[in-house]
Amino acid sequence: MRLRARITLAGSASVLALSMASASAGQANASSAAASETYRDVYNGWKWWHVYCYRCHGVDAIGTATAPSLIDPTENFTRTAFLNIVRTGRPNTAMQGWSKLLDDRQIGQIYLYVRARADKVLPAGRPDENGAKGSPWVPPDGWPRVQRSR
Repeated sequence: MRLRARITLAGSASVLALSMASASAGQANASSAAASETYRDVYNGWKWWHVYCYRCHGVDAIGTATAPSLIDPTENFTRTAFLNIVRTGRPNTAMQGWSKLLDDRQIGQIYLYVRARADKVLPAGRPDENGAKGSPWVPPDGWPRVQRSR
């Protein structure tokens, strides 16, 4: 009778351990998928940046004589504010609206690229070449942070 109880207890412990390992692996896969999607969005934002934005704001969003740096911590735009400015432009400045050429997803991808540069989690250069040993960049855990409206 005691042997049967020990076997049942050991079997239950094994099932519990396997289910915990499976749940942990599921969380790791979800985290990996989210990081992969964030990477793709940042990389696409970098590509759109180099089509439309770099001429005025500089190659790595550091600004030029024509337009300000977008990685300056004092200019910490929320996603909503950034989308509105890029969509409609800024009156009486060289910043035109880009809504005819870029949709909200593309503008959001540019925002993530700029945010990664401003938060200093993405070094200057191509995101697909500035990870460890020339590999793709990996977003840090918990990035991007959700920002409150400004």
